[in-house]
Amino acid sequence: MKKIFFIFFSLVILIIFFQGIIIHKVIHFSLEKITEKKVKIENVNIDFKKQKLIISDIKILNNQNFSYENIFFCSEIIIYFNFFNLFKETIYLNEIIFKNPIVYIEIKKSKDNISVLEKKGTHKPKVYPKKIKDRNIIFKKLKILEPKANLSVNEFNKYENLSLSNMNFTNVGNTTNKSLHFKKIFKIILSNIYLRVPDLEMRKILKDIYKM
Repeated sequence: MKKIFFIFFSLVILIIFFQGIIIHKVIHFSLEKITEKKVKIENVNIDFKKQKLIISDIKILNNQNFSYENIFFCSEIIIYFNFFNLFKETIYLNEIIFKNPIVYIEIKKSKDNISVLEKKGTHKPKVYPKKIKDRNIIFKKLKILEPKANLSVNEFNKYENLSLSNMNFTNVGNTTNKSLHFKKIFKIILSNIYLRVPDLEMRKILKDIYKM
């Protein structure tokens, strides 16, 4: 009994002192698995008292055959949560805020850096192994503050530091049954970029690729 108590006590101490490192590793691993890209995170802080998680200077790196270093950068992501909701079948998080996010979209003939063009090709779709059903995650509020975009088409046509609209959404998640799916949010962001591009020829290219 004493041995079990000692092991449990030691685990609690480790979690308390190394919670930042553990959470940093978990978030980093999860994002790389979801995006299938390399991810860099400068810092992760969690405040259990205020039930707040802060991710600082996050980068989703671009593939090597593209000129932009990143696909996505955000100076700060803040997540407000209810600790007890984390153990439910559907995880409800109170709010997520993206501060100063930057999206980098690059198109090179038959490829783009967000893999939409490749999916339009005639090759067979990627087959994923059968997996255990994921739990649904829903953010009650989602805010995108002072977003910007960089756009490059065939390297010669570029529009950079395009200022996009601030955006607010409710009930955003990874299911269409109970929430607005994350993919819909990305589609809205693409539409926002499309409207900021003054060149009509470039608009036609974007409209064809991303079905806007």
